[in-house]
Amino acid sequence: MFDTIDYRLDAGIATIRLNRPDRHNAINHQMHLELPQVWQRFNEDPAAIVAIVTGAGERAFCSGADVADLPRPEMDSADGLRWTAIQNKVWKPVICAVNGLTVGGGLHFVADADIVIAAEHASFSDSHVSVGLVAGLEPVSLARRMPLEAVLRMALMGREARLDAARAMALGMVGDVVPAGELLARAEAVARIIARNSPGAMARTKRAIWQSLELPLHAALDRAWAEIQANNAGPDFQEGIAAFRERRAPNWPPLTLDLLHE
Repeated sequence: MFDTIDYRLDAGIATIRLNRPDRHNAINHQMHLELPQVWQRFNEDPAAIVAIVTGAGERAFCSGADVADLPRPEMDSADGLRWTAIQNKVWKPVICAVNGLTVGGGLHFVADADIVIAAEHASFSDSHVSVGLVAGLEPVSLARRMPLEAVLRMALMGREARLDAARAMALGMVGDVVPAGELLARAEAVARIIARNSPGAMARTKRAIWQSLELPLHAALDRAWAEIQANNAGPDFQEGIAAFRERRAPNWPPLTLDLLHE
């Protein structure tokens, strides 16, 4: 269905693979157009519970925008970039499995993932200023999960500042580092654990946490409380209580988009 992305769904786990290995999975205009479509497909499918985003091949996860075929955003604002789940307001859980080199625009996927797992040979850099471009969007997003000095060092030193996987983990960019041959197995193991949980409760949890980054503390807590109340009035809360009392595995209802519309 997609020219630049491989999408597969198995047992509630969607694997989204950037599939341009000959170009280090760089984002050309076609991939730029297909990424929002992939996220829409994932979001609208009640059978899809959690996503793993990774890259094809063994050398690179994503080397950013393809200079030979640059993406052409439809809007003259940051809203024109809709490469990640967060940018598409998708509140289902997302794991980023970094299988190699990650440069520039490829950092969007890392910054916006809920869980990041990297292969031992993975590396991260932001080359924007080295070629006369503003390192804006990716560092701003990364500064929400990493120390500010580390983000500024990478953004201002450009291609000369490359983080290996171990250093990225120490700085909070990555949560887990594994041998390359174990990367997808580890991501799938985490995804299987996530897939057992309440889809509705996870979506509301993710939304409350991510939106809190844009709000003052009291407003964020009020927003989280609204999510709790809405969930407690829904079917997942009732099923969770019933399953606990009956000592059985819960049979969660599928997550539908109207559940999150208030």
